[in-house]
Formats: sequence, C-alpha cells, structure tokens
Amino acid sequence: MKKYLIIILVLSAFCSPSFSQMDKKQPVDKTMAIGLKGGVNIPRMYYFQNSALSRLPQAYTITPMGGLFLDIPMGNVFLLSPEFVYLKRGTDITYLHQPSGATEHYTMSVHFVDFRLPLEARWAIKPYLQPYLVVGAEVGMRLGGQIRLTRTAPNTFDETIDVGDANMSLIHAGAFAGVGLRSKIGIGSRDIVLKLSASIHQGLLDTYSAKEIGGNASAHNVNAYQITGLRLPQGLEVCLGVAIPLEKHQDDACATFSHDRYRRRGKGGRLFGF
Repeated sequence: MKKYLIIILVLSAFCSPSFSQMDKKQPVDKTMAIGLKGGVNIPRMYYFQNSALSRLPQAYTITPMGGLFLDIPMGNVFLLSPEFVYLKRGTDITYLHQPSGATEHYTMSVHFVDFRLPLEARWAIKPYLQPYLVVGAEVGMRLGGQIRLTRTAPNTFDETIDVGDANMSLIHAGAFAGVGLRSKIGIGSRDIVLKLSASIHQGLLDTYSAKEIGGNASAHNVNAYQITGLRLPQGLEVCLGVAIPLEKHQDDACATFSHDRYRRRGKGGRLFGF
C-alpha cells in the first residue's frame, strides 16, 4: 500500500505547478455528463494486527474493472461524480509451508459491485487540460467468487471453494484518493470528455465473515490461519472514462462581431435605440 501512496503523491507533485498557474479567466464547462469507464485494479489484502499473515508476500495481480458515472459540476472547481463500478477484490499469496516444506499457493478472487461518491477538484488550464484531485467514499456488495488453495508434494492438496457468507462479509465500505486528468474535446455539435485517473483504495470494514469469527465455518487461509485482527481490502486502480455532456455545446460565433452590426438602422444610418 505504501508503494501505491508514493505513486499518487508523485503524480500530485507534478500537478501542483499546473494548479498554481491556472488561468482564472478560462471558461469552465458546467454541463452534466454521463459516461462509461474501464480499467484495471491491483487488489491485495491488508491483515491488520495479524503478524503471521501480514508477513506473507502478495503478488501483484491485475484484474479488469468498469462502470458507469455521472459528472455533476458544482461551481468552477468542484465536480461530484457518482458512479457504479464492477471490480474484483482479493489476494494472491505463494509461500513455503515450514513444517512440511511444501509450497502453498492461496488465491482469493471476489466479485463486487460498488456505489461510489467521488468529489473532484479540477483546475481548468485549458478545456483539453484539466488536472484534478479526487477523494471519496465507496460502499459495495459481494456478488460471489472463489478461494483456491494448492499445495505441492509431499502432501499434495488442491481445493477450490465458492465465496459466500461462510468466508466473506457481504458488505464492503471504504475510502479512496487519487489524481486525474480531464480533457474536453469538441466533435461537431457535441463534446467528448475523457478522464484518466489513478487512485488508491482502502477498505474500512473487516471482511472476515461472522461465521468465521464465531467458529461456525471451516478456516480456509494460508500458513497460520487465525481469525485475529482485521482483513481489509486495498487496491490501486487506473481507469479511462469517456463521457458525453447532456447538452450540446453552444456556438458563440456571433460574439466575435460587433454587437451594433446586428441592430436596425434608420434612413439616416443612425442606430435605433440612441
């Protein structure tokens, strides 16, 4: 998770000079837009107050994700961008089982659908160059998934189980922060909005199920499996969004001409209204 945070901080540092040079006279689009987003998520689990599990190395697994969002401008700077997102959470761990000398491979891949409420602070340097910072909260629901545990000789073992109430809590809640770049491009009578973002996500609710904690379900995990501490999902997401404003952009070509050019004149050439 520290590596993810460093990436976000570096990107924020690059954006900061641009923020300070923002042209306040630059027009800002205040039209709502609806769009689709897609990208990748790199999930992992953070085992809080469980040293046996927190010491195990976790592989970087890249999983697809996607969703639907709505941009709602709130003044010149802020945007509220509620969205529904599908993604996977889990972990991928390989380690050496000390007593037997066997190699253990444990994977957890769980499908979720999230409702998220991001708040974006944007700096409109140009219509096509609008860097932004984003923070927000998310609430998700578990849809399903699988847990798989394999072991090599001398005690070969391979088991796959479905994720459910016995091994994963139903509800997810978390927070996130990140950076992004928004670009508005005119195509004919329509505008297209592109959004490229990177964000880190931290779960705030324990994912161990009530049955696991109460000892009513079989323990499926790696190494020393103790239901102690918290199992919290984390992730790094990189997404590209494409949105279409709900209103056509208005051509302001007449603004380049003198206002008096379109006023009626009398016989003597004088403008009416004077």
